[in-house]
Amino acid sequence: TQIQMILHQIMEQAEAYHNAIPDLKSGKIIGDGIGPLIASKLSGESESRELVKNTIVNEITIENRKAYVVKAKGPGGNVGKPGEAIKQIVENNKDISLIITIDAALKLEGEETGEIAEGIGAAIGGPGIERYKIEEIATNNKIKYLALVTKMTEKEAITEMKEEIKKSTDLLIEKVKETINQHSENNQNIIIAGIGNTLGVK
Repeated sequence: TQIQMILHQIMEQAEAYHNAIPDLKSGKIIGDGIGPLIASKLSGESESRELVKNTIVNEITIENRKAYVVKAKGPGGNVGKPGEAIKQIVENNKDISLIITIDAALKLEGEETGEIAEGIGAAIGGPGIERYKIEEIATNNKIKYLALVTKMTEKEAITEMKEEIKKSTDLLIEKVKETINQHSENNQNIIIAGIGNTLGVK
């Protein structure tokens, strides 16, 4: 009886992983790449450096602030170590006033794919080590840390990025700018981290 109760979910997961194989093999941008995609768009042609293994940072100017833009190194399928990268940036620059994390988030049944949500905290899944590093360094240094997420199903996260998710990129960039203006001051230093799998995103 218990198997019958969860069989539908198991089958959905199995189907999602099966459908993901061709997209992953061909190196297409997947739904979970929304965070790295935003980071890449914000970074533009600026120079990147590998701060920790498989994790890069670009220094840009946005809304009159100096921003350290963090993402996994692409275009291979990496998630990098954004928590460790953020920790190192803060330790080397004591005047960071804001950390913004951008990621994919699991949607509820009634929610639309590509819907954007804003919140307080660190938007980052996985085992929790990287999240803890962000929370610890932000709390210890009294830095605001805020999250922007795009909603999608588990299947949409691991398969080729759907149009509805792609369409959320422009709005996400506007939200990043709004968040910067609302929660930091001119000439302050901030961190923007695109969390997720950087497959297909340089």
